[in-house]
Amino acid sequence: MIPIVKVIVGATATGKTRHALEMAKSCNGEIINCDSLQLYKELKTLTALPTDKEMHSVKHRLFSYLNYDQRTSSVDWAKLAAKAIQETIESGKKPIIVGGTGLYIKTLIEGISPMPTISDKNRQKAKEFAEQNFNEMCEELYSIDPNLRHMLPQSMHHQLIRAYEIFLETSKSIRYFLTLPKIKFIQDVNFDIEVLHCARALLYERIARRFEQMLYNGAIDEVRTLLSKIAITNHTEIFTKFPIFKAIGAKEITMFLSGIYTFEQMKEVSIKNSRHYAKRQITWFKHQISVGTINL
Repeated sequence: MIPIVKVIVGATATGKTRHALEMAKSCNGEIINCDSLQLYKELKTLTALPTDKEMHSVKHRLFSYLNYDQRTSSVDWAKLAAKAIQETIESGKKPIIVGGTGLYIKTLIEGISPMPTISDKNRQKAKEFAEQNFNEMCEELYSIDPNLRHMLPQSMHHQLIRAYEIFLETSKSIRYFLTLPKIKFIQDVNFDIEVLHCARALLYERIARRFEQMLYNGAIDEVRTLLSKIAITNHTEIFTKFPIFKAIGAKEITMFLSGIYTFEQMKEVSIKNSRHYAKRQITWFKHQISVGTINL
């Protein structure tokens, strides 16, 4: 019998953690994290990490193992998730993947196109070109492969640099590698995917209420402690260098602590940005994950 891996995804504040926990308790399951920000040890409140009580009630995997200054990718996560799934199955438990990082799930389920290894020399060359004249770098890529203009618009900064690295290394467009058969991270399992959904007005209410609770639970002190570890004062550099600042509220609280935002402005912008993020997640799951939904 082919093992079934349960996958619970959805926008922020739709109740994924609670739903996964209830399911794990009822079916002898273990929870595997698929939230890119819950991989970090810092900002546990702002990233809505499960509580210690929740963590101890059933086994949780792939939470809080990265330091704030470490980077990771969907491929890194997929490799670890595949291992965690196998270990969970071998222990006689049911794997339950839960999170809102859709690209991670898509990478795990569909696999990835094989990409060439990039030399340090070409990686540095692409980085310097992008820093000196990003527009010129983009136009060079678009002249090599006009289809990239629509596939990778200039807003996709990191992806374009990656495409240029690949061109420098191989003299080929990234599209060539995307046509190759995909490499799978795990075999012989079936994925049963649920996308959680709730009415937009209720979702927005939950987002606002949850952020208020995060502030009450010490989110500001969390960010203050994190900033004390960073020997950089330029906000743009901090936000660009450390992916953990993608956590909604991290940038905004930093601006509040710097005196740029008032407390009310920080709250208002954080809640607005969280709502925008939820809308993007909803759109992504609607077009990228073809499964049924459940209403909570």
